Amino acid sequence: MAVLAVGVDVGLLESKGLDLVALDASRKVLWSARHLRDLNVLARMVEMLAPDVVCIDSPSQWATPGRRRPAEVDLNKRGINLYATPAEDRAGSFHRWMQDGFRVYDALAHLYPRYTGGDVRGKAAEYYPHASAVALMGRIGEFADKARIRRGLLAEHGVDVETLVGLDQVDAALGALTGLIALEGRHSWVGDGTDAMLLPVQTLPERYRRDPAPAHPRGGTSRASVPLPSGAERAPCLCGCGQIPAGRRSRFMPGHDHRVNPATGRRWNGLP
Repeated sequence: MAVLAVGVDVGLLESKGLDLVALDASRKVLWSARHLRDLNVLARMVEMLAPDVVCIDSPSQWATPGRRRPAEVDLNKRGINLYATPAEDRAGSFHRWMQDGFRVYDALAHLYPRYTGGDVRGKAAEYYPHASAVALMGRIGEFADKARIRRGLLAEHGVDVETLVGLDQVDAALGALTGLIALEGRHSWVGDGTDAMLLPVQTLPERYRRDPAPAHPRGGTSRASVPLPSGAERAPCLCGCGQIPAGRRSRFMPGHDHRVNPATGRRWNGLP
């Protein structure tokens, strides 16, 4: 019987929507869809494909009040930064995409219950594209190279990246690849219970090494690697929100790096 994994990249349903990629055991792209905004269509599509696992780029629920999600704490300790999922009463406009992610899990729950660790077959598992990419590469790459790095990793694992349109489909394919590797038993997870997050490697180091920022072709450093001046002259967040990052070397407000398309330097459509 053919093995199949589906990855779903989550965006705001009323604007960017969802991207879906299905990979078979040979890493062939069997199906892809862009900008899905109707969860009933998504559920019918997944039911038609009948994958062995669905990997979703979103948490499945708000954090417990006064407590950070264990999976997020674990990844942060290893040097992998990610958006903190707040308790519901602390959620803001930026977190609306997470709530749409919750709706994705709910729409598929009758077919694929939430992954809680162990065997992934028949489950809807949370994955995080950045964490999957870091785990597969064994180190943390430069933010500005995110798209190139992820396409390269997919190509190394036999995925025809020429069929993937934009970073959202690349991230969906990375989710499907994470699911296939897990179906082969070469996976691990962080967190516990309904907090479990899937990773496409069996062991994780205590801390991932970060690649040095590459030199700019014209002799300087890349825009994303320029350290900010101290004091009142610190530059605003590179996403364009106008806020000033607290850290002296911070280039973005927490979680705002996701708002910038590394290929163009422009804000992603549909993000607040």
